[in-house]
Amino acid sequence: SDDKGPRGLVLTKWLLPTQSRLPHGPTHQCGIGALVLHPITGEMLVLQEKSGPAAKRNLWKMPTGLTDPGEDIHIAAVRELKEETGLDCKFDSVLCFRQAHGGLFNRSDLFFVCLCTLDDKYVFEASNGANDDEIKHGEVLTFTPQEAEILDIKWMDIEDFSEQDVWKTSPLYMEINEILRQQVKKHIEINKNNADQAKNIQFGSKSLTSKTSLSKFGFIPKSLPVGFSRGSQTVFIPSSSNSKL
Repeated sequence: SDDKGPRGLVLTKWLLPTQSRLPHGPTHQCGIGALVLHPITGEMLVLQEKSGPAAKRNLWKMPTGLTDPGEDIHIAAVRELKEETGLDCKFDSVLCFRQAHGGLFNRSDLFFVCLCTLDDKYVFEASNGANDDEIKHGEVLTFTPQEAEILDIKWMDIEDFSEQDVWKTSPLYMEINEILRQQVKKHIEINKNNADQAKNIQFGSKSLTSKTSLSKFGFIPKSLPVGFSRGSQTVFIPSSSNSKL
């Protein structure tokens, strides 16, 4: 046993003279991919890894990672962003998820694409001649690549991201990338509508969207008590229904 829970080998034996109805052990792993958009340009945050399948293809990809035992999806997305890029971010919503089978140790895999926003402390100034990445107030926005895993980090146009050869050969990821495009389009529209409201643009999950989620059709987490037993659990609900609950 350790701080993440009990570990070890569990043996079972079905005592009845029938086929065992005991459930199999853990069958799934859960992963996240984080979409973060630049508050001025609408470019997406991408990185290259030092090793692994993506590194062999020189692929630029979203920050990704697996959830820890007992960790909610939205918590994992924020944690992975911090670990891989050094950026503090906020979870906005789940845009879509993908299910796959036959992975590591023959496990199935659930992969959640999460929309996240930069923390409110990052403030950008849009002025003539200023670099979009230059912070005039608050903390300076700098990337801190995870030393063991991350080779490089940058902002990339969604079209350049989608036109990478690996994605162009995959109908699955072409579908996912279209959802990313829709989010970029919405972000740019929001940014344009708010451009004349202030010179300094503070970007966070509540600032550019008039206190609404950036996601148009995603799912947001809501932690609620179970009631008939101890503890709370997280339910992901459509963002459009949040105001009704």
